[in-house]
Amino acid sequence: MKRSGLCKVAVLVLVVLFYGFWLGMATSGGEALETDSLRRSLEGMPVAITLRGPAVGESGEALPFSAEVLPLTSTLPLTFTWQATHHEPVTQVRYQATTTLTLTWTLSGAQQLTVTAANGLGFVVATRGVLIDPVGHAYLPLVLRAYPPGPVIHFFRADVEIADPGDTILLEWASSGATGATLYHLLPTGQFGNFWTVEPSASMSYQIPETWRNFEHFFLRVDDDEGLWVQAYLNIPLTCPDTWFFEPAPNECPAAPPLYSSGAEQPFEHGLMLWVGEQDAIYILFEDGGTLRWRTVMDQWDEGDPVDDPSIIPPPGFFQPVRGFGLVWREEPGIRDSLGWATAPEQGYETAVQRTSRWKYNDIYIRALDGGVWRLLPEGSGWEYIPQP
Repeated sequence: MKRSGLCKVAVLVLVVLFYGFWLGMATSGGEALETDSLRRSLEGMPVAITLRGPAVGESGEALPFSAEVLPLTSTLPLTFTWQATHHEPVTQVRYQATTTLTLTWTLSGAQQLTVTAANGLGFVVATRGVLIDPVGHAYLPLVLRAYPPGPVIHFFRADVEIADPGDTILLEWASSGATGATLYHLLPTGQFGNFWTVEPSASMSYQIPETWRNFEHFFLRVDDDEGLWVQAYLNIPLTCPDTWFFEPAPNECPAAPPLYSSGAEQPFEHGLMLWVGEQDAIYILFEDGGTLRWRTVMDQWDEGDPVDDPSIIPPPGFFQPVRGFGLVWREEPGIRDSLGWATAPEQGYETAVQRTSRWKYNDIYIRALDGGVWRLLPEGSGWEYIPQP
């Protein structure tokens, strides 16, 4: 057995001189960071959350905010809860460490925004103030100074609202008061990827990789000679070029077309084995102390190798697995004890494999012998059978 109208983001940074008002801590880049006090020692628990967005705005203006959980390896999914004055709470479930929300206030004055991110291991909170329709003047004898000080980004946009993987898109931006600018491509984790030194007002063509899925993220920063700077984010949704091999399909884009392959399946007392020939891989689905787990190993069996071990005699009604399944069963530590005996001989069939396109923690789907689907949860954490509709 060998088996991404126009997508538009504007960011305004204003130094408020009237009454020295702030409800939250704002940096020159419009960034607030609040940790959940002590660093957590439990792996997968969120430790901090970064809340970004404008500190001031006009009534009726759509203000974009973003939140990023640290570490980026926090266990998913994450539930983000946004609570803003004069707004109903908004809850978002995300299979990534970042999310965005646009808010509009119609009342002037001091507003407050709080975002909480939680998973099954803990939660973190960040809070910041937003001033709507600020009124502030500073008069100096014989001095006329731009107000607010520092550069301003007037727009940062693409020439499309949504794009296909592989498309070439045009990014455009305009600013004033700036002497330099840097354009960053953001990875799905929210981390900086490639970057380009650009003019404060310009445009640039960008080709989306054909393998990219879900969205493209960009970050623009412009600076002046006094060290003041502002930033803007641009998110471009991507179409999904592929379809799932089964129905009902998951409500997310697959990472690639289905991989069709010769396969085999064999049931055991406490799980099963699956072989995918095109991957040269054996998937082992088993129980571990009452918890469902799975793992995958390479198929090391070749024609001419021993088919089984004649010294192993199964109890009546049970079977010793053979060929690649048997080699794994006999030699992989703990597999025999976890699976038990085979309850039927292995059977060959045509299978298919596909996975989700998250930046991490993906589900894998494998067609079962009877036409159903085996769903393998992220990182070997569990599995389930999905019957045919």
